Amino acid sequence: MPHPSFDRADSCGPRLLPGALLLRRDARTLQIGTSPGVLVRDRPGLARLLRLLDGSLSVDRLRPVVERRVPEFTDDLGATLARLIASGAVIAPEPALHSPTVAVRHDRSSSAFAGLLVDGFGSPPDDPDLEILVSAGEPARSAFEDLVTAGVVHLPVVLDERRVRIGPLVAPGDTPCLGCLDAQLTTADPAWAALLPQFERVRLLPQALPLWLLHRAAAEVMRQVDCLRRGLRPPAVGHVVSVGSEAPEVEVCTVPFATTCVCRLLAA
Repeated sequence: MPHPSFDRADSCGPRLLPGALLLRRDARTLQIGTSPGVLVRDRPGLARLLRLLDGSLSVDRLRPVVERRVPEFTDDLGATLARLIASGAVIAPEPALHSPTVAVRHDRSSSAFAGLLVDGFGSPPDDPDLEILVSAGEPARSAFEDLVTAGVVHLPVVLDERRVRIGPLVAPGDTPCLGCLDAQLTTADPAWAALLPQFERVRLLPQALPLWLLHRAAAEVMRQVDCLRRGLRPPAVGHVVSVGSEAPEVEVCTVPFATTCVCRLLAA
């Protein structure tokens, strides 16, 4: 499977500042937004022009629409848009971004949390760019070893007794994997190696994490995918991001490549 693509699609058009109301302040002034809002001197047809700016029309396609539907607007469209963009009232045209397709896999104990992700990402496609594997408690490592061998980009998400652990996000051969994390944990605590085989057991663990924490962790998982969408490096690449009920902020721990890990051997 190829790694997620971040190619940009066709350009979209100018749009009014998202979430901002278009208001009339007085007979000569329009106001866009309320935090604190951008004031714009009104001109014939300007309000109707602003209502057309939903991002669906490029500037070239917008011109004939304005001429046909807002004939009273006689100012230069390009100069007007440039002033509105400079003021922050309108967002400049941006290339549309490729959204990576996501599949969410989970065990029975983590179905409620996985449902939050499915609501955000939609139904899984047949050949996703990224697989998110959710488990209650430490997952069986064999499943992740198979993903690394198959070259599948994936993100482990673990719900334990006190937190939700996200990562590392793995592009096999290019970024550290769960085996690298285990090597790091074993170095710090040699007994961790004795625990790893026990994670292969199938079990049903009741979940006690509060709902607000699950929503917060789901938002953090979505942030990782949004970074991919925008062509940025997600925080969970080469790191574990932990969302807990006690820490006010997420905790981020570095995961280096382990020289003996299979993912490093693949890269070689």
